[in-house]
Amino acid sequence: MNARAPISYRPTIERKRLENLITRKLHYKAINRFIDEAVREKIERDLSGSGEARLKRFLDKVNQAVSEYKGWTMLKPSKALVREIEKKAKALETGKVKPVTWKGSLAET
Repeated sequence: MNARAPISYRPTIERKRLENLITRKLHYKAINRFIDEAVREKIERDLSGSGEARLKRFLDKVNQAVSEYKGWTMLKPSKALVREIEKKAKALETGKVKPVTWKGSLAET
């Protein structure tokens, strides 16, 4: 394949809207430059591992360090505890029980 051969691309967004978004909102001079940068960024992200995967690994390390420092051990819950948790979750899902919010809760009051 020739290195300079064009690759056909059919965007899912209508062409005029795509052109307006890229040139007016994102301030690119040419659509080709935007597509080239987007493709390069996607390839680099996929080859180096996604940011989410790196964040998950980092959080796992932090969790492990805190657990070791505090002396916590994670145990598998017993079958009775699993049933109790599932029972409470089902009651919340069906709306029979209202969830409790506390001061500092992320839910809006």
